[in-house]
Amino acid sequence: MQHIRLVSYFSCPGRRFLYTRINRQGLETMEKKLPQYFDLDQTAHLDQPVVTQLTGSLPDWLYGSLYRCGSGIYKMGDTRWSHAFDGLAVIHRWTIHQGKVTYLSSILDTEQYKKCVKFNRLVGDNFGSSFPDPCKSIFSRLFSYFIPRPPAKYDNTAVNIVEFGDRIFALTESTLINEVTLDTLSKKDQIDVRSFVAVHIGTAHPHSGEDGTMYYYGTCMAYPRAYNFIRIPPGGVEKELFKQAEIVASAASRWKMNISYTHSFGMSENYFIHLEQPVALNVTKLMTLKIAGNSLEDSILSFPGETLNFIVLNKTTGQKVPITYRAPHGFVFHFINCYEEGGFIVCDVCLYKDGKVIKELYLESLCNEEQTMESHPHFARFVLPLSVEEADIGQDLITLPDTSATAMVTSRSKQEVVVDLTSDPMFDASYVMELPRINYSFNGKRYRYFYATTGFHTNIRKLMKCDVIEKVVHEYTCDEHHIPGEPVFVSRPGAVAEDDDPVTDNIDDAYSILDVRALEFQGCGTVSHNCPDHRPPIVPSGAGRGNFHGAGKGDNSTGHEDES
Repeated sequence: MQHIRLVSYFSCPGRRFLYTRINRQGLETMEKKLPQYFDLDQTAHLDQPVVTQLTGSLPDWLYGSLYRCGSGIYKMGDTRWSHAFDGLAVIHRWTIHQGKVTYLSSILDTEQYKKCVKFNRLVGDNFGSSFPDPCKSIFSRLFSYFIPRPPAKYDNTAVNIVEFGDRIFALTESTLINEVTLDTLSKKDQIDVRSFVAVHIGTAHPHSGEDGTMYYYGTCMAYPRAYNFIRIPPGGVEKELFKQAEIVASAASRWKMNISYTHSFGMSENYFIHLEQPVALNVTKLMTLKIAGNSLEDSILSFPGETLNFIVLNKTTGQKVPITYRAPHGFVFHFINCYEEGGFIVCDVCLYKDGKVIKELYLESLCNEEQTMESHPHFARFVLPLSVEEADIGQDLITLPDTSATAMVTSRSKQEVVVDLTSDPMFDASYVMELPRINYSFNGKRYRYFYATTGFHTNIRKLMKCDVIEKVVHEYTCDEHHIPGEPVFVSRPGAVAEDDDPVTDNIDDAYSILDVRALEFQGCGTVSHNCPDHRPPIVPSGAGRGNFHGAGKGDNSTGHEDES
C-alpha cells in the first residue's frame, strides 16, 4: 500500500493534488508518468563538454557559444518539485569552434543546490513548492513561521542568462544574481541587488542600452513605490559592478495590499513601459507563507474584473506620464518590443486572456496526456498616445497607419486622464506565440521581425518568424520527437538588413541553425545519449523542459581554445 505524507498541497485546473513527498515505491510510480526532462537528478551533470554529431553545414563565420538557463533538476531523494518553475538551475552551453559543435550542461552550484545534496532531499521555497530547511534551529523555524517578513531571498537562478560587459549572469525573479564562469559553468560570484537598492523582488529580463548600461526592474512591497526601474552603468569590476545601481524611476501600485506580478518590462528610446497586471502578489499572503505552509504561487491572486494597465515613465526624469492606460483583462509574461513613432508608443507583447497559465504549469498538468493547455498566448500590439490634452472624450486617438489598435479617452481630471486601449492582434488567432526574441540591435526602435515558438504547447511544435510590416508568419515545424526552445538571433559580421543573419535554436537534444530569411534548416549539432558513465545529459528541450532563456557570446566565451 502506498503511503503519502502530506507536506503541502498545490492546485491545478479542476482538481487538487496532495503530493510533495512520498516513499520510494510511490516515487517510482510517479516517475513512470514523467518524461526524461522532468526526471533527471544530479548524476546527469556533465564535467566535460561532449562533441555533438554534426549534420548539414554551418556558416563559415559562425563561432562562439550559446548559453541557456532553466529548471533542470526536479527531484532529490524522495522529494520532487511540483511546478515547471521550481526545478534547480542548470546552465547549458553549445559552442561552435573550428567546425565542431560541443555541448556542456552543468547544474549550477547554488547554495540551495548544495544544501539539497547535503541532505539528499529538496530544501527551500521555490515558485510552486516549499520544503523546510533542516539547517534552521527550532527557534528560527518558529520565528520564520510566525513573524511576517518580506519574500525570502533564494539563489536558484533558473530563468535567464544575460551578458553584461564580458561576463555572464544567471537570473531569476529573486534579487540574487549569480555570475557564471565561462569555462566550467559553475558559480563564480553572487550579487544581491537588494544590498544596493530598496527592492524585494527582481526580474530575469533586464534590458541593455547601446552604451552597455543595464536596466533592471525591482518590485517593492511598499505600494507607493511598488514598481522600480534601476540603472546599472557599465565599467565596474568584479563586485563593484552593481554597487553603482540606482533607482531612476518608480511608480505606485493601484492597490495597497496587492502588487502586480511582473516577469518582464518594455523599454523604448525615452520611456520605461510597465504592465500592471490584474494578476498580483498579495502582500499579506506573501509575508505569511510560512504560517500557511504555502509556496510563492499561492500568494498570486487574479482579479477577473480588473484591467491590464500600462504605466509609462520617462527614463531621464523618472516622471510618470500622467495618463492611465487601461486594456481589457489579460496577462503577459514577455514583451516583444516597444518603440516610439509619431507621438505614440507602440508596444508589442505575447498576450494571454488571463493568468490561468500559471496554474497549468504544474508538472501533473504538463505530463497529463489527456489534458491540453487551455491558455494560448497570441501577439498583441497596443498603441499608447503620449499627448491627449486636446482629445475629446470618446475620440479614437490612433493616427498611425496599418493598425487596428485603438486608444480612446474615457475620463479626464486635473490629476490624470484615462485612456482605454484595445489591441491589434495582427496575425491569425491560430498562431500560438511565446518566448519572443528580436534582433536586439532594434530593441526600442521601429522593427519588422520577431521570432517566437509555441512555448509550453507540446501538441504544437513550431518556430516562427513574424513580419509585423507584411503581417505574415513563416514557420519551421519540428517533428513529433522534438520541441523548439526560445530562438536566439545571431548577428552576421557586416550585416545591414534586420534579418540578414541566422537564428539559432535548441530543439530538444539538438542545437539547430536556421537560415533566418527562409526559416530553412542549415545545420545541427545533436547530443548523443551515450555519454560518459552512461549518464543522459541534461539537454535543453523547449520551454519548461530544461531551459527557458539564453544569450549568445563571441569566440572567447568558453575561456579556452579547444573543447574537443
